[in-house]
Amino acid sequence: MSFYLAVVSPLDTPLFEAQFTSGKGAPASASTSSFPSWSSFSNGSDAATPSTPGAPAGSTPGLEKHLLQMIAHASLDAVEEVSEGTASLYLKAVDRHNEWTVSAFIAGNVKFILLHDTKNDDGIRLFFGEVWELYVKASLSPFQTVNTPIRNPAFDTKVRASAKRYL
Repeated sequence: MSFYLAVVSPLDTPLFEAQFTSGKGAPASASTSSFPSWSSFSNGSDAATPSTPGAPAGSTPGLEKHLLQMIAHASLDAVEEVSEGTASLYLKAVDRHNEWTVSAFIAGNVKFILLHDTKNDDGIRLFFGEVWELYVKASLSPFQTVNTPIRNPAFDTKVRASAKRYL
């Protein structure tokens, strides 16, 4: 089970992104590649490519990151269309790309986009609530400027702990 979180500013620029996997319910022998089984990139063994911490085994780290960014940012239009028709902050299953499902949480003008390959609506909703709270605390810091990327390692650690708890 793989997840990709992108926090997007009102100007549609990325403020924070994280890619993580969940150990909940995943069999030990399951493939950790986030590419579909028919993809030529799945389970590719390129020994010359160094492994990046947190990146799924058997994948090209830079390529996968760019693919996830593209899917998340391409879904922004769908997120905005769905958000106009509802007063809810949490938007589940807004868009779909291959095996990835896009869920969103919109607080003010900031969009929290989560790509996931499993259905866990309650856990994702709780995760978004906690990440939103962490974002508000980080943005209130005097060391953080509005609409600039969040590079606080404590924020990253807390987001990953929340992901481990809820996803």
